[in-house]
Amino acid sequence: MLLVLLCCALLLLTGCTGSGTEGSSGKSRPAPRDRDGRSDSGTGDFDKDGYDDFVTVDEDGASGGSEAGRRVVIIVVPGSRSGLDAARTTRYRGVYSGPLLRGDLDGDGFTDLVATREPRPEEEAGPQAAYRAVVMFGGMNGLGKPVTVAAERQFLAMAVADVNGDGALDLIDRGKGAQEKDPQRIAGRIAYGPIGRDGAPARLAQQDWQAAGGGATSGDFDGDGFDDLLFTGSPPYAEDEEPGPDPVPAAAYFRGSPKGPLRAEPPGGLDNSTEDGVLTPLAGDVNGDGTSDLLVGGGGTASPADGLDPGQLTLVYGAQGGPGKGRRSTVYSQETPGIPGDSQGRDLFGALSATGDVNADGHPDLVVSTPGEDKAGRFTLLPGATDGSGPDPSRATAFDAKAYGGKSLSATLPLLDINGDRYTDVVARTPGGLLLFPGGPADFPAGQPELTAAAKVGMSGRN
Repeated sequence: MLLVLLCCALLLLTGCTGSGTEGSSGKSRPAPRDRDGRSDSGTGDFDKDGYDDFVTVDEDGASGGSEAGRRVVIIVVPGSRSGLDAARTTRYRGVYSGPLLRGDLDGDGFTDLVATREPRPEEEAGPQAAYRAVVMFGGMNGLGKPVTVAAERQFLAMAVADVNGDGALDLIDRGKGAQEKDPQRIAGRIAYGPIGRDGAPARLAQQDWQAAGGGATSGDFDGDGFDDLLFTGSPPYAEDEEPGPDPVPAAAYFRGSPKGPLRAEPPGGLDNSTEDGVLTPLAGDVNGDGTSDLLVGGGGTASPADGLDPGQLTLVYGAQGGPGKGRRSTVYSQETPGIPGDSQGRDLFGALSATGDVNADGHPDLVVSTPGEDKAGRFTLLPGATDGSGPDPSRATAFDAKAYGGKSLSATLPLLDINGDRYTDVVARTPGGLLLFPGGPADFPAGQPELTAAAKVGMSGRN
């Protein structure tokens, strides 16, 4: 169950053809408010109306529950002055997989959404059976219909990054086969931006990442203006199996440069294995120094209770020489003084985490998810220290499912300013729908969390 929860939070597993968005009067909308640039700057607002927009995935009840007909819906709920605007919800259906990615791929000033389309069941044995990246381009009317990225054979879109520093965002294809021991292994590629509205990249370049299959994390981890890439996954051989003469590493790191990604030494501190596999690290600027840091979830050590995967979060700080080459990494768990709770098996503290400024004091705050807490879930807010050193666990506050009358509760990523007041909010999923925890200048949340019922946005009611 925990693995399913994490996959729903990080990956779009199967899903969708676009239903379009509601039209507008055609009048010019105001420019988005200035962001502080510390977390997902400018990527939250698809239509530039000044309010960030929420996206989630959910199983489509119309598929009847059969595996062959199973679908996952992408649900887009626009933000507004009063919070989530359920009346303008858009749903995309089809068969998709891969992480949901945000970024302005065509350079028009509007944030776009990226997913990867899976082969349909009837295509699985045919020549067209390939995974293909699609882009839903943003605009004044919101997101448009999915447009396939023009690239021969499969293209698994795992990250959005400007790897050559030209100001255009690029799409990163991880390739296929290293993890699965596929003799027909396919090297990865880079679709260099800008990506045209017809799906055509400026150019395509092959790039063998020489790493086990899995997730990819992007960010400017050395502060040089070029986005870097970290690939993580399980080695393509069992623990008791002797690797070959050229073993495939479980982690591979590439620094961005004018020539594109250049292989470099992977950072230390990647203790991100759990019983269910390797958790993909996330990225965020946790101390506000303008350099991306790695947020690495992992299994941790159960104490005082016995059990697997109580969870821990390791912050690997970005530095001029690369992540982990400067300030010593910090490890947080539910045993850290000030953080509520205690480490118990299957809690998975730190499985998901994100940065944002909930009180607009100029210091990034950290939100950490614990999906298995009491088999229901919680998220914990670690406010940013006033001295700019990073999260302050002594002021941590936990938010549990039971406190809000739900059977489960999970914070979603990225953190967004849904109501446009310049304070970062937290949207949490519950079986009853979406709970908006508003940021504000003093205590968090700034007001009573507002529930948008699952039925209003077409969610299944399962978390």
